[in-house]
Amino acid sequence: MKASKLLKIIRENLKDYPIDYLRNKATDDRYKDPLTKKLAKYNSGVYDDIYSAEILDDFEIEDNLIKSMRSDIGFYFDRYSGGDDENKRFTEYISLYLAFIAKRPLHPFSEDKKDDVYYFDGDYYCKGRMKYIHDEKSLCRYCVCNTVGFSGLF
Repeated sequence: MKASKLLKIIRENLKDYPIDYLRNKATDDRYKDPLTKKLAKYNSGVYDDIYSAEILDDFEIEDNLIKSMRSDIGFYFDRYSGGDDENKRFTEYISLYLAFIAKRPLHPFSEDKKDDVYYFDGDYYCKGRMKYIHDEKSLCRYCVCNTVGFSGLF
């Protein structure tokens, strides 16, 4: 499938998502967990990127990779989220965009090497990838992040 076609499908499927709820979660004092706020900010920003993105040099994305990633996200939600279809669809489409079109990490990142996911010298790195890449149906297999070696963990 062409990236432009996938982007069109993603936009169509996300157009009715209640993104204001997610945007508000990033600043709402009722949510005390900093990770929840960080994810809400990152994902709402990615949502905006999806609608502003332009693909200048269209490219092919293997259909089997798209199908496989969708299946793995389904597995994750069936196992851990008990049928939360709205968040499953949102996660599915935002992850497809990040992995195959934007080529950015599936998790929030910074330029601070102390964070779990960071950007350094033109590449993304993830401290958890080494541990989670071997989990059943791990989404790490689709993520652009490089594994951080042992010395990079400190």
